[in-house]
Amino acid sequence: MSPSSFIRVDGLHKNFGETPVLRGVDLGVKKGESVFIIGRSGCGKSTLLRCLNGLETFDLGRIHVGGVQIQMSSGSRVPERQIRELRKNFGMVFQSFNLFPHLTVLENAIKAPMVVKGLSRAEAEAVAVPFLEKVGLKNQLLSFPHQISGGQQQRAAIARALAMNPKVMLYDEPTSALDPFLVDEVFQVMRNLGEEGMTQIVVTHEHRFAQEAADTVIFMEEGVVVEAGPAEQIFSAPTDERTRQFLRRYS
Repeated sequence: MSPSSFIRVDGLHKNFGETPVLRGVDLGVKKGESVFIIGRSGCGKSTLLRCLNGLETFDLGRIHVGGVQIQMSSGSRVPERQIRELRKNFGMVFQSFNLFPHLTVLENAIKAPMVVKGLSRAEAEAVAVPFLEKVGLKNQLLSFPHQISGGQQQRAAIARALAMNPKVMLYDEPTSALDPFLVDEVFQVMRNLGEEGMTQIVVTHEHRFAQEAADTVIFMEEGVVVEAGPAEQIFSAPTDERTRQFLRRYS
């Protein structure tokens, strides 16, 4: 694992009951890098993201993000304080938007800064409004989620995550719930963030976007990283037969 990695994952194992989901994942992500994770449904991609930001515990291994490290061995427990410190590094965007339906776009974006960081409403708005404008929602601040399109809802979810000033953005199939005509507007926001230097880890089945926007593509199969490399190499000349079979079938 490169010593320059901002995120390091070493030997990560995760079981659901008796079923192993992650079987020793090693991963390194540099600051400002856009990493896309591809693979069949059920291969452990989403579970890996949820372990990274503390939404799931893991059974064995180590996660190191910036100055925060969590290590698990048999029978060990991680203090909640460490989980909270780990989570501060990440903004998470889910496939099903997860906006509060009874709150406006602006209220959705300011809720976490007010509750978690203790900002006043005015302070939270000063942080959140520029991000909502950045994702093209300047004119929808007072709209409720049901009044805007799915693409706009996902862009609102991205702005909400950015309002917590994360060091890393995590995306779990961010366009899978969208009409194909709305996908590109979300991708453009993600592409812009990458160009501005935001570290991003994206789980996706959208191989076209991965080819265009990824610095590194990771192919996972049955809970392990099979192959990782530049997008051009992974999609044009993968070295592992499992990667070649997957791309022949799903690209």
